Amino acid sequence: MRFYKDSNKIYLDSAKASPMYYELLKWRNNYEKKSLIEKSEIRNNHENKVHQVKNQVSDFFNVKNGDVFFSNSFSQAFHSLISEIKGNPTFVVLEEDYPSISDSIKRNNFKIIFVKNDNNLEQNLEDVVKRHKPDFLAISIVQWIDGLKLDLDFLKSLKSKNQNLTIIGDGTQFCGTSKFDFDNSAFDVIISSGYKWMFSGYGVAFILIKETFYKNNFMLMNKINMKQCLEIGHFDMLAIGSLSLSLNKLQIMIESIEKKLVDYSKILMSELSKLNLISKKIKNRNQHSTIFNINDKNGNLYEFLTRNNIVCSQRGDGVRISLSFFNTKSEIKRFVQILKKFN
Repeated sequence: MRFYKDSNKIYLDSAKASPMYYELLKWRNNYEKKSLIEKSEIRNNHENKVHQVKNQVSDFFNVKNGDVFFSNSFSQAFHSLISEIKGNPTFVVLEEDYPSISDSIKRNNFKIIFVKNDNNLEQNLEDVVKRHKPDFLAISIVQWIDGLKLDLDFLKSLKSKNQNLTIIGDGTQFCGTSKFDFDNSAFDVIISSGYKWMFSGYGVAFILIKETFYKNNFMLMNKINMKQCLEIGHFDMLAIGSLSLSLNKLQIMIESIEKKLVDYSKILMSELSKLNLISKKIKNRNQHSTIFNINDKNGNLYEFLTRNNIVCSQRGDGVRISLSFFNTKSEIKRFVQILKKFN
């Protein structure tokens, strides 16, 4: 993957959207030109292409005992999925998790229990599940505001102790950052948009569903019903083709990407901790993503960073920065130097 680099700016906003890369730009331009010439005929083979890309997703995430579906975004897919749930289930959700999760649950009038997202996150989850015996846990693998990464081994342990608990994961800030074995994970369902760490642009999301999910007491569905529920209308073939190209790239690169991101996370964790700019909750985690939320007590940090050509986002009470594999250690060093001037 080759990216456009502005020597005057440092792009630290991949948690908002991954940038386009040159090979994808070329492919998309060629597709649009082909569409111009072939008109409606360009869609004649789209069902075979969709099937091919589903197989790519299945191979990349090891989905051998389940199904892959497509939608246009996490929010759309999650809402469509839980709207098919029957009865009066109870959901457990983290405080301050991605709003589309709790919003959809509330719109369906399901019972919702919020878990405190603090230093004792895993213990809080275990206590709530033990006390309330919920039917569903809906949770982001990596939190959108501060980048907190769930302990996946803990979730497997939680699932083994609570076999009737169905776990639905938002993988949007996680998928594409490391190798992930869906079949051997705690999750019954993973939904992820493609425009962040999957480098696929807007308009495509994928849904991974285990066979066991169809046997849930609250789901009166099979694979055919699920397809009708999730895959409504036409596919955006430009978006699905973009996902296909990126999967080809990521399949080769994912191990080196994971290694680099783990390294970057440790470097930035160390530097931000020295400056006392991240929460104790994040400092105490054994593992973390490359998304960080920097304390902004006076409310001026975002403007300062923007003036100094740091591309970032305001999230929660701070400024969110996020490193991808195309960032460099020299960019991290330059960013920290800029941050010290403000601090």
